[in-house]
Amino acid sequence: MSELKMRTNEDLILLHQTFEDSAQAIDTLANLAKAQGLVTDLYIEKIQEREKEFPTGLEMPIPLAIPHIADGCNEPFVSIATMEKPVIFKSMDRSGDDVSVQIVFLFGIIDPKSQLAVLRKFAAAFSDKAAVESLLNAQSKAELLKKLDGILEGLLNIG
Repeated sequence: MSELKMRTNEDLILLHQTFEDSAQAIDTLANLAKAQGLVTDLYIEKIQEREKEFPTGLEMPIPLAIPHIADGCNEPFVSIATMEKPVIFKSMDRSGDDVSVQIVFLFGIIDPKSQLAVLRKFAAAFSDKAAVESLLNAQSKAELLKKLDGILEGLLNIG
Protein backbone atom coordinates (compact mmCIF):
# COMPACT_ATOMS: atom_id res chain seq x y z
CA MET A 1 0.00 0.00 0.00
CA SER A 2 2.92 2.37 0.57
CA GLU A 3 3.27 3.07 -3.17
CA LEU A 4 -0.20 4.60 -3.01
CA LYS A 5 0.70 7.19 -0.37
CA MET A 6 -0.20 10.67 -1.53
CA ARG A 7 1.47 13.82 -0.26
CA THR A 8 -0.69 16.55 1.16
CA ASN A 9 -0.34 19.38 3.65
CA GLU A 10 -2.20 22.45 4.85
CA ASP A 11 -0.92 24.50 1.89
CA LEU A 12 -2.79 22.13 -0.46
CA ILE A 13 -6.10 22.63 1.36
CA LEU A 14 -8.68 25.38 0.75
CA LEU A 15 -11.72 25.67 3.01
CA HIS A 16 -15.12 27.21 2.20
CA GLN A 17 -14.28 28.32 -1.34
CA THR A 18 -16.42 29.88 -4.03
CA PHE A 19 -15.39 29.22 -7.64
CA GLU A 20 -17.03 30.45 -10.84
CA ASP A 21 -16.71 27.03 -12.47
CA SER A 22 -14.93 23.69 -12.40
CA ALA A 23 -12.02 25.01 -14.49
CA GLN A 24 -11.27 27.69 -11.90
CA ALA A 25 -11.45 25.14 -9.08
CA ILE A 26 -9.07 22.76 -10.87
CA ASP A 27 -6.67 25.54 -11.87
CA THR A 28 -6.55 26.95 -8.33
CA LEU A 29 -5.81 23.55 -6.76
CA ALA A 30 -3.30 22.61 -9.49
CA ASN A 31 -1.39 25.84 -8.92
CA LEU A 32 -1.14 25.06 -5.19
CA ALA A 33 0.54 21.78 -6.18
CA LYS A 34 2.79 23.56 -8.69
CA ALA A 35 3.93 26.01 -5.99
CA GLN A 36 5.28 22.98 -4.06
CA GLY A 37 6.97 21.44 -7.09
CA LEU A 38 4.54 18.52 -7.16
CA VAL A 39 3.49 19.22 -10.77
CA THR A 40 4.68 21.06 -13.88
CA ASP A 41 2.87 23.35 -16.29
CA LEU A 42 2.11 20.23 -18.37
CA TYR A 43 -0.03 18.92 -15.51
CA ILE A 44 -2.02 22.15 -15.34
CA GLU A 45 -2.65 22.06 -19.10
CA LYS A 46 -3.46 18.33 -19.30
CA ILE A 47 -5.73 18.18 -16.23
CA GLN A 48 -8.05 20.76 -17.82
CA GLU A 49 -8.07 18.86 -21.13
CA ARG A 50 -8.77 15.58 -19.34
CA GLU A 51 -11.65 17.07 -17.35
CA LYS A 52 -13.35 18.15 -20.59
CA GLU A 53 -12.94 14.69 -22.13
CA PHE A 54 -13.40 12.58 -18.99
CA PRO A 55 -15.39 14.57 -16.41
CA THR A 56 -14.94 13.70 -12.74
CA GLY A 57 -18.11 14.83 -10.95
CA LEU A 58 -19.50 12.06 -8.74
CA GLU A 59 -23.11 11.98 -7.55
CA MET A 60 -22.36 10.66 -4.05
CA PRO A 61 -24.31 11.22 -0.80
CA ILE A 62 -22.37 14.52 -0.84
CA PRO A 63 -21.44 15.32 -4.46
CA LEU A 64 -17.72 15.57 -5.12
CA ALA A 65 -15.21 15.70 -7.94
CA ILE A 66 -11.92 13.86 -8.29
CA PRO A 67 -9.93 15.38 -11.16
CA HIS A 68 -6.74 13.38 -11.66
CA ILE A 69 -3.94 12.74 -14.15
CA ALA A 70 -0.37 11.43 -14.28
CA ASP A 71 1.01 13.79 -16.99
CA GLY A 72 3.37 16.39 -15.53
CA CYS A 73 3.10 14.97 -12.01
CA ASN A 74 6.36 14.80 -10.05
CA GLU A 75 5.01 13.18 -6.90
CA PRO A 76 1.68 11.59 -5.93
CA PHE A 77 -0.44 14.18 -4.10
CA VAL A 78 -3.94 15.31 -3.26
CA SER A 79 -5.12 18.93 -3.03
CA ILE A 80 -8.57 19.61 -1.59
CA ALA A 81 -11.13 22.39 -1.65
CA THR A 82 -14.38 22.47 0.28
CA MET A 83 -17.07 24.74 -1.13
CA GLU A 84 -18.96 27.61 0.42
CA LYS A 85 -21.43 27.12 -2.42
CA PRO A 86 -21.40 24.16 -4.84
CA VAL A 87 -19.46 24.35 -8.11
CA ILE A 88 -20.75 22.57 -11.22
CA PHE A 89 -18.76 19.65 -12.65
CA LYS A 90 -19.95 17.33 -15.40
CA SER A 91 -20.84 13.82 -14.25
CA MET A 92 -18.22 11.08 -14.45
CA ASP A 93 -20.90 8.73 -15.83
CA ARG A 94 -20.61 10.56 -19.20
CA SER A 95 -24.34 11.42 -19.12
CA GLY A 96 -23.57 15.11 -19.60
CA ASP A 97 -25.44 15.81 -16.36
CA ASP A 98 -24.29 18.56 -14.02
CA VAL A 99 -23.13 17.62 -10.52
CA SER A 100 -23.26 20.35 -7.84
CA VAL A 101 -19.96 19.50 -6.18
CA GLN A 102 -19.34 20.42 -2.55
CA ILE A 103 -15.77 19.14 -2.25
CA VAL A 104 -13.00 18.74 -4.85
CA PHE A 105 -10.12 16.30 -4.53
CA LEU A 106 -7.50 17.06 -7.17
CA PHE A 107 -4.78 14.51 -7.33
CA GLY A 108 -1.74 13.52 -9.27
CA ILE A 109 -0.46 10.01 -9.68
CA ILE A 110 2.97 8.87 -10.80
CA ASP A 111 2.01 5.30 -11.66
CA PRO A 112 -1.21 5.16 -13.70
CA LYS A 113 -1.60 1.47 -12.69
CA SER A 114 -2.09 2.57 -9.09
CA GLN A 115 -4.75 5.06 -10.20
CA LEU A 116 -7.58 2.55 -10.15
CA ALA A 117 -6.76 1.47 -6.60
CA VAL A 118 -6.67 5.10 -5.47
CA LEU A 119 -9.99 5.88 -7.19
CA ARG A 120 -11.61 2.82 -5.63
CA LYS A 121 -10.37 3.78 -2.18
CA PHE A 122 -11.65 7.34 -2.60
CA ALA A 123 -15.04 6.18 -3.92
CA ALA A 124 -15.49 3.67 -1.10
CA ALA A 125 -14.45 6.16 1.57
CA PHE A 126 -16.68 8.92 0.26
CA SER A 127 -19.83 6.89 -0.07
CA ASP A 128 -20.12 7.50 3.70
CA LYS A 129 -22.13 10.73 3.97
CA ALA A 130 -21.18 11.39 7.60
CA ALA A 131 -17.47 11.07 6.77
CA VAL A 132 -17.68 13.64 3.95
CA GLU A 133 -19.83 15.94 6.07
CA SER A 134 -17.11 15.88 8.71
CA LEU A 135 -14.67 17.17 6.08
CA LEU A 136 -17.05 19.90 4.91
CA ASN A 137 -17.59 20.99 8.51
CA ALA A 138 -13.87 21.08 9.38
CA GLN A 139 -13.05 24.42 10.99
CA SER A 140 -9.35 24.26 10.15
CA LYS A 141 -7.04 22.73 7.58
CA ALA A 142 -5.39 20.64 10.29
CA GLU A 143 -8.79 19.25 11.35
CA LEU A 144 -9.67 18.40 7.74
CA LEU A 145 -6.33 16.60 7.21
CA LYS A 146 -6.70 14.59 10.42
CA LYS A 147 -10.24 13.52 9.51
CA LEU A 148 -9.28 12.74 5.91
CA ASP A 149 -6.30 10.63 6.98
CA GLY A 150 -8.59 8.61 9.23
CA ILE A 151 -11.19 8.14 6.47
CA LEU A 152 -8.55 7.05 3.95
CA GLU A 153 -6.83 4.72 6.42
CA GLY A 154 -3.27 5.94 5.98
CA LEU A 155 -3.34 6.72 2.27
CA LEU A 156 -1.89 10.17 2.96
CA ASN A 157 1.65 11.35 3.54
CA ILE A 158 1.04 14.58 5.46
CA GLY A 159 3.90 17.03 5.60
